[in-house]
Amino acid sequence: MERRTCTGCHRCLPLDSFPRAGKRGHESTCAMCTNDTRRLRTPLPAIKSDPVQVRINNTFNLWHGPVSRAPLRIAA
Repeated sequence: MERRTCTGCHRCLPLDSFPRAGKRGHESTCAMCTNDTRRLRTPLPAIKSDPVQVRINNTFNLWHGPVSRAPLRIAA
């Protein structure tokens, strides 16, 4: 069984782990590294905000003021 070293993760894997690249043979990165780079390159779809939820959030922020994301410190 033929083995090859992936240029992404530097692991020695069987040739079945590498996707085909047409006439060139096989890719230089394994299927997992290829999927990871595609996933990082593809932007996530934009989430449309609900206008009612935006109005509720804005009302909360006006009433309570900006909310700190820092962890709470409890004086003992």
